[in-house]
Amino acid sequence: MSKYDRLLYILNLLRTRRGLKAFDLAKECEVSERTIYRDIIDLSSANIPIYFDDGYKFLTDAFLPPLNFSLEDYLLLKSSLTSSPLFQKSPKTLPAKRVLTKIEANLSSQLKNKIEATREPTKIELKQTSDFSKSTLWFNIIEQSILNHKSIKITYESLESGKRLREVDPYSLVFRRHAWYLIGFCHLRCQIRIFRLNRIKKITLLDKEFKRKPDFSLSDFFKDSWEIFQGELKKVEVRFYGKAVKVIESGDYHPSERVKKLKDGSVIYNVKVKGTDEILRWILGFGEDAEVLKPEELREKLKSIAVRLHNLYQKTP
Repeated sequence: MSKYDRLLYILNLLRTRRGLKAFDLAKECEVSERTIYRDIIDLSSANIPIYFDDGYKFLTDAFLPPLNFSLEDYLLLKSSLTSSPLFQKSPKTLPAKRVLTKIEANLSSQLKNKIEATREPTKIELKQTSDFSKSTLWFNIIEQSILNHKSIKITYESLESGKRLREVDPYSLVFRRHAWYLIGFCHLRCQIRIFRLNRIKKITLLDKEFKRKPDFSLSDFFKDSWEIFQGELKKVEVRFYGKAVKVIESGDYHPSERVKKLKDGSVIYNVKVKGTDEILRWILGFGEDAEVLKPEELREKLKSIAVRLHNLYQKTP
């Protein structure tokens, strides 16, 4: 962040947290302690009343009028912001923290006292399965290319075809199923494709403008996906038994699903999805309590996996 942004961030940190020392401020701002000491001097030179008493503090708290938030408003806003994948090891982590600090800096003293005496009742944790710190540079470049409508050239390592050079018109960055993905028009495949960010090995921003397809909609793009993948639309029918019945009846898994209870206690689950690879893995998680009825190719694939598993576990490890 720029020095100006950092000075504002320090001011907001000092307004919202007590006992912050140079080490704490340096960690929050991701700079050295020496830089923080210089910043404190600059703030003091600007007649901002900062003093040190077991941590840096303001002599007065009269900066901006407090935000008229209730405790419920604040807790909802904080849980929404801190639960976002942008808050967890991403290029947006620091800006997200700054936003939260700015909000906290402008709360009324009465609300601050309530917050200190309250344990947060709600916490949401989103799991990321890849080390996003390695993709930080990619994220920034792609974000700029989307905003400026500039094409990019990437070296992408696909699970099926290995490393390949691709030219892509980036449409959107999306967090789904524990990871970040780039959605864009691939010139190699001549269609809109999905690229997992941590599989991008090299990226170059091209001086070439593109026009986004006017009929493209991100919600429509993922409408019939089970999670991420695309493919031919398939009707899938599964019969669930035993404990799996309660799991199926207790939640919704896809917008197109239909569930029918049978007299013997089992259920028939019908759904339309793009491709079957992802739903196959979901079905496998139910073990012997799930039986694929349709389509026949998916049933045969499950049967083949069952045979291989049987042969595998016949062996002595």
